[in-house]
Amino acid sequence: MLFTGKGYKLPALLGVLLIATLGCFGLIMYLQSASGTKMYQFLYWDIFLAWVPVFMTLIIMALSRMGNVTVRRVLMLLSGVIWLFFLPNALYLLTELLHAFRIYKVNPDSRFWLDTTFWLILFTSFLAAGLGLFLTSLCVWSIHRMLQKACNGWLAWAIVFVLLWLASVGVYIGRFARWNSWDAVLKPLVILTDVWKWVSLAGERQHLLSFSWLVFGITIIFYLMMYISLSEKDL
Repeated sequence: MLFTGKGYKLPALLGVLLIATLGCFGLIMYLQSASGTKMYQFLYWDIFLAWVPVFMTLIIMALSRMGNVTVRRVLMLLSGVIWLFFLPNALYLLTELLHAFRIYKVNPDSRFWLDTTFWLILFTSFLAAGLGLFLTSLCVWSIHRMLQKACNGWLAWAIVFVLLWLASVGVYIGRFARWNSWDAVLKPLVILTDVWKWVSLAGERQHLLSFSWLVFGITIIFYLMMYISLSEKDL
C-alpha cells in the first residue's frame, strides 16, 4: 500500500519531490529577479500540470478501497482516463532541457561556462527534467502495483510499457503540436487529424517515431531503476 511499510519510502519520496518542486520555483524566482524578466514563468504552470497525475494516482488508490464494486469500477475507470490524459504532462518536463539552450545565449568564442547564470539556467532545466521523470515513474509504479494484484504479472508489465509509450507520444504532441491534455475533450477531431497526418506521411511519421522512441527509452530505463528501488520487501 502507498503509505504503509517498514521504510516509509514512498511518503519520503513524495516529500523529496515536493522539496525539489519548491527548489525549482526558488531558482526560477531568483533568475527572474536577477534578470529583471519573466524567465521560466511558463515552468510554474508546467510543473503544476506535472503534479496532476500524482493527485489522480492518489485518488485512484483511494477509490480502489471502496466497498461498492460497481461504483468503484466506474469511478476508477473515469479517473484512469483522466490520469492517462494528464500523465504526459509529467514526462513533458523532460523536454524543458531545451530551454537551457534557448534562454541562455551561448557565445562560442567565450568561456560561457564560467558564467554563473549559465549554470543556474542549466540546473533549473535539469531539475525540472528530473522532477518529470520521477513524477512519471512514481505514478506508473503505483498503478503497476495495482495491476499486479489484479492480473498476470506479464500482462501488468505489458500494460506499463503501453502506458509509457502513450505518454511518450503525448510528449511529442505537447512539444511539437502544442496541444494540451484538455484539448482531447475540447478538440478531439483536430488532434485526430494531426495524428493521422503524422501516421500517414513518411517524414512526419519518422519524426514522431524517432522522438517518441527516444523519450520512451529514457523513461523505461529510469522507470526500471525506480521500480527495483521501490519494490524492495521493506515497502
